[in-house]
Amino acid sequence: MEIKLRKAIITDTELYHEKQSISLTEIKNVKYNPPGKITGGSLVVTPYYQPPIVIPIIKKEHELAEKIYIYLYNIAEQNQPPISKLEQDPTLNTFQCQIREEKPTTFGGTQTYPENATVKLYDDKIIINKTGLVTKLDKGTKTVLFQDVTSVDMDITTLTTYVILTMPGSPGVVLEHFNRPQIEKFYDLLAYKFHQFKRAGNTAVAGSAGSAVSDADELERWYGLMEKGIITEEEFNLKKKELLGL
Repeated sequence: MEIKLRKAIITDTELYHEKQSISLTEIKNVKYNPPGKITGGSLVVTPYYQPPIVIPIIKKEHELAEKIYIYLYNIAEQNQPPISKLEQDPTLNTFQCQIREEKPTTFGGTQTYPENATVKLYDDKIIINKTGLVTKLDKGTKTVLFQDVTSVDMDITTLTTYVILTMPGSPGVVLEHFNRPQIEKFYDLLAYKFHQFKRAGNTAVAGSAGSAVSDADELERWYGLMEKGIITEEEFNLKKKELLGL
């Protein structure tokens, strides 16, 4: 198969555009802006960890561009981050970033400060080594167990990108980095390890650290995972029977 536009060629395996080519398996998402009566449109193809490829579309290409969009969109829906490659990247398993934490102020309130940190990524937790080089307010080590985390999310702003680990009863953990492709790689690897841990139903804590929770708290946590789509209803019901001794 080969589909041609004015400035792009799509084959069974690759997309070519103005001396640039990517494998179709590298496509993360696709957006189509149809041309108007006067203005042109665009087909925006975003690969993993690379700038978007913008293919201009003129009015007479609209029908073909729409078919290409549907074709590439379906491919992107099936693609997954290149986890095996990310796992071999030493900059991700020991990730340099900033952690934002609330600190008490002199007048009894709180304020959020950024601290330089190194995040070590494991299969069941992350260990954050705070170096305190930004404000010199804090140093030390913080361990975040995946069993205590309900969700891992990414928030993208104009200037920076955040990875947010949500934990009930606490402000959670916010990691910040100004290099968007780099923190996207870290997020994908972290999210993969987190979801693998949750799917395995593994609540064991590495080392001597631990936290005791009641069956009701554990059931609530599993219900939250089902609501977020991390586990299936069947997995939740099995865990419910286990906790209630049914």
